[in-house]
Amino acid sequence: LTDGARGGLYNYNGIKPSDALLNIFTTSFVAWYNASLPFFNVGARIVFRSKWDPKDYLEAVQEEKATVAFLVPTMWRMLFAQGADSGEYDLSSIKLAAFAGEVMDPTTLKRIQEGISPHLMQIYGTTELGASAGAVAFEEDMMGDKLASVGKPMLNADIRIIKPGGKKQDALPVGESGEVIIRGPSVANLVWNDPAVARKIFEPDGTNTWWHSGDMGHLDEDGYLYLEGRVDDMIISGGINIMPSRVEEVLLSHPDVAEAAVIGVPDPEWGQKVKAFVISKRADLGDSELDRFMKESELADYQRPRIYEFAEALPRTATGKINRKALRQNE
Repeated sequence: LTDGARGGLYNYNGIKPSDALLNIFTTSFVAWYNASLPFFNVGARIVFRSKWDPKDYLEAVQEEKATVAFLVPTMWRMLFAQGADSGEYDLSSIKLAAFAGEVMDPTTLKRIQEGISPHLMQIYGTTELGASAGAVAFEEDMMGDKLASVGKPMLNADIRIIKPGGKKQDALPVGESGEVIIRGPSVANLVWNDPAVARKIFEPDGTNTWWHSGDMGHLDEDGYLYLEGRVDDMIISGGINIMPSRVEEVLLSHPDVAEAAVIGVPDPEWGQKVKAFVISKRADLGDSELDRFMKESELADYQRPRIYEFAEALPRTATGKINRKALRQNE
């Protein structure tokens, strides 16, 4: 496969034997394979790290002269909090910055382009999909309006948007938001010792299987996929649907916000209201300043957080993503 093909993960952006990757993922997640296989394919060098630590990662990039940095967006934000673009670390060896696992916010994306590498790539997938189903955006895809997308279907994969909670036949028109489902030759069809979960997330279709992602999104007229958050993360306030990702994007555009996570909490009048958890770069950043910033943004009033909680850290999943479920359980 060539790097121009949708299945070109195994030689993306022209990886050569002289390239080097720091792989911080574990073998239980498809990210390990998506990061490693292109390098195995051409005999390039992979340096495996036993744990994730931003400072250790930046120092290792310098020492190993890594040419590809492949991380989830949360990890990229942690690198910048550690001073990735401050000049303290020599990251000039990086020629390709890649990410997967979450939607990348525009502020962090711009910092990667300007401070790390202008050459970008992203993957949308999950362990259930295997290594050859999902979406991919190559460097040539990541420009203009398409920069906000997660790419187009990989080779031999199909992506469909359906009514949330529906089946494969409940497809929605182009541009309309719904649940993302994906079909392809590497999609699983069983969950180990849990047939009830398998029936919920996998839908047979001839020789292939549709995976119900639980992600909200839409396709444009060119077949590019845009994600809008998780179905179960949706906040319903006064009967209006609010996706946390958009609110988080605006919060992260504040120069003194390092991390942000948004959830819905009970409200006697509106059903739910928006609560934001914030990791601040500045000790004196307070609710009133953030509230003024959000009021002056392009967000609608109903999307604006009504509660702010400042935290030292946010709970994370095993893949390093922010765990909103854990935040909701603590309310």
